[in-house]
Amino acid sequence: VYGTPRAGSAHPMAHRLRVGARLIGRGSTPGFLYDFGDHPGAVFDPNARYRVIGDLFELKAGPRLFADLDRADLDRYEGFTGAEDDMFRRIAIKVALDKGGAGEAWTYGLQEAPRARLIGTGDFIGDRRARAPRAARP
Repeated sequence: VYGTPRAGSAHPMAHRLRVGARLIGRGSTPGFLYDFGDHPGAVFDPNARYRVIGDLFELKAGPRLFADLDRADLDRYEGFTGAEDDMFRRIAIKVALDKGGAGEAWTYGLQEAPRARLIGTGDFIGDRRARAPRAARP
């Protein structure tokens, strides 16, 4: 995950992932991350000079997981129906882990590059924190 469901997010879906999945670690993959205000979108491209930063989770097995956090639930959250005109498509990507090694993951990528601000750092959570207004000290 590279947006609101990341481990460092206060979003309810991030909480559901923390409960229903095991965090493998932070990682990145080549691509472009775009800012849509309340969420990002990524275009994944193995030849990109930018990287998209996110967290790799392993879904835990068990009946509660499938009741609370199955693929269909994640598809609904991302607005993915499988229709040609969906904004996102579910794809498999390779992720280089910060702690070394790599993994493969399902994620949601934009169908095409949008007219939106590019997040050059590739880090949605870090970008939110850097852009948040801070109170001035007296």
